[in-house]
Amino acid sequence: MVRVNQTKKLNMYFESIITIDPSQVTNIESVKPTKAFKRMLYHLTMGGITEKEERETFTAVSILQQLNKAFINLGITNVIRLAHDDIDFYLDEKGLADDLKDAFDTYELQIDHAMSTHFNQLVLVLEHEDDSFKYLLETKIAKNHKVGDYPIEIKLTALLKGLGKSNESVKSRVSRVFSSQKNYDNFKREKLHDFTAFVDEFVVCIQKKINVDDVKSDIKTKIVVPKEKITSKQAIHRNRKNNYYGLHYGYYGFEDYLLYSMMWSSIGQDYDLTHTDTYYESEEGRELGHVEELESSSPQFDDATDFDDRSDLFSNSDTSIVDSSSSSSSWFDFDSFGDSDSSGSSCSSCSSCSSCGGD
Repeated sequence: MVRVNQTKKLNMYFESIITIDPSQVTNIESVKPTKAFKRMLYHLTMGGITEKEERETFTAVSILQQLNKAFINLGITNVIRLAHDDIDFYLDEKGLADDLKDAFDTYELQIDHAMSTHFNQLVLVLEHEDDSFKYLLETKIAKNHKVGDYPIEIKLTALLKGLGKSNESVKSRVSRVFSSQKNYDNFKREKLHDFTAFVDEFVVCIQKKINVDDVKSDIKTKIVVPKEKITSKQAIHRNRKNNYYGLHYGYYGFEDYLLYSMMWSSIGQDYDLTHTDTYYESEEGRELGHVEELESSSPQFDDATDFDDRSDLFSNSDTSIVDSSSSSSSWFDFDSFGDSDSSGSSCSSCSSCSSCGGD
């Protein structure tokens, strides 16, 4: 069963949080990691850890391997980052293509006893693009977690393509979108349809590859509200804090698309339009709030005003922050999985794929 809560309008970019219900996660078959993922398991267990910790780590790596098969089935093979907690196995700073194998071949993370016993989370960040969007995909798998938290979360971010490469071309094309409420609504409706179709296909592929029924997907539309007017890629703020893997980290190749995001709200000030059902965030990725209706000329978008004052205006509006991953109360523990020696079935679409090291 696929459950998608759609926002009504597209504003600057889309975000979908995809989660697998904890009660469903326990039904996922533990498939023995092979090739690249077997090497990952080795690095994560080379210290002196307990049998339970080794079993939990095995299961996390196994799930990551099965999700990777779903990515490959959709042609998503460009890795940006592979991390264990806040330590990177691999970080692509050159824009290499089809580089999951390189992520394991080039970067060998040496984990000592202390690191292996404190392992909590695996993160795989990929990029992808089609005719409409530049995508960032963040997959997080928790070894174990608190009540109410989902152990598997995939965040899909879609940034608009086709708005041009120069500031002038961006302004010209965005201005045409903003020229009337009808044009704006039609543009958003078309892009939302494209993104929703991509999310639906993505969810179905996950269900097939790891054999679960209840995959939840929540789609949001977002506008980035910069602290000041952004006119170049060099002025874009980057969030390089530990444990941050998201859109605003500053990954290679995303600068042009982030520039569109930063310019969107300031260009919109010159037009009489209404943004509906939108989530707002700072250029660092901090949530500002959700507003059902907000005029493009509202003071929240006035970059001549102090940003802290504008942030307060969001909090004083009819706002709500919705965390789509907080609805479950089930307790999950990797110890509840089946026999870890299960061989499982391999994915024929990637059994010989050099970019992923096979399975």
